[in-house]
Amino acid sequence: MTEIPGRSTDQPADVPPDVPAGAAPENDPHGQNDPHGGGPHDGDPHDHSDHDHPPTGADLVQDLVKGLSVLTLVLPVLGVVLLLAILPLAPTSPLVLMLGVGLGAAHLVALVATSMFVARTRKQLAVNPGLVAVRSALEEVLRVAAVLLALLLWPADIRAELGVWVGAGAALVWLALATAQTVSTRRRIARPSEWSQDAVATLLAERVGARGAVLMRLLDIVGTLTFQVGATVLVILSPVLVIGTAVLSIGSGLSTLVLQRRAPAERSRTPWAYAPLGIGLLTLALASLGLIGL
Repeated sequence: MTEIPGRSTDQPADVPPDVPAGAAPENDPHGQNDPHGGGPHDGDPHDHSDHDHPPTGADLVQDLVKGLSVLTLVLPVLGVVLLLAILPLAPTSPLVLMLGVGLGAAHLVALVATSMFVARTRKQLAVNPGLVAVRSALEEVLRVAAVLLALLLWPADIRAELGVWVGAGAALVWLALATAQTVSTRRRIARPSEWSQDAVATLLAERVGARGAVLMRLLDIVGTLTFQVGATVLVILSPVLVIGTAVLSIGSGLSTLVLQRRAPAERSRTPWAYAPLGIGLLTLALASLGLIGL
């Protein structure tokens, strides 16, 4: 579950979901692909057919900025809801949450390290299933190390409570990263630039709406949060389950690779687009069953 920044593994992390890099707003005789321009009927006061033409670049930019602004407000609320939901399971020390934050930070370091390795060797490795497997295995090893350290530092606490709070700490790190990237993407989309023109032109060409792109982003983030909490609980209940969490993590990463081979307009219509959310909810459900069975 390392790909929270976005759908693609070979483009900047703050590119909006379903926007492949490299698209250009060429062959646009009516200026519809100009993210800050008007439609093909601008300047004609007698033309009343505006409602018949597709959204212009300016329309899409406005919708994206609004959608990303709302998402920026929703993400911190998710963090608050998460903390309130696990408050009844609070351990004896708040430092357990800090241990989880350290786990999330270690996951990010692993992601950055593997990304730098790919950038310096072969960029094709970014879409290689082997790299996904290595990242997932490394993340689960770090997760096991974190829960073992929690059990060593707080042996009197209930194992399940420790797992929930360590997982929540890791989830908050990914949530903070997603929030920062959403803010950055909103600013870059709103500011006239070659990057924003390419991004908006691609969305227009592929007929991807702003609402759909923002919604898929939110679902991916929710999937990551639920996976982090659920996987940590499973591992602390039984370290053997680390194999299962690694398999689930690999499955989520592979679903992202599958989406890269599809056109942006088709991604939201394929079941693979919802695999990260489904895997996250499944992991959390299994963890909940484990907690109930204690």
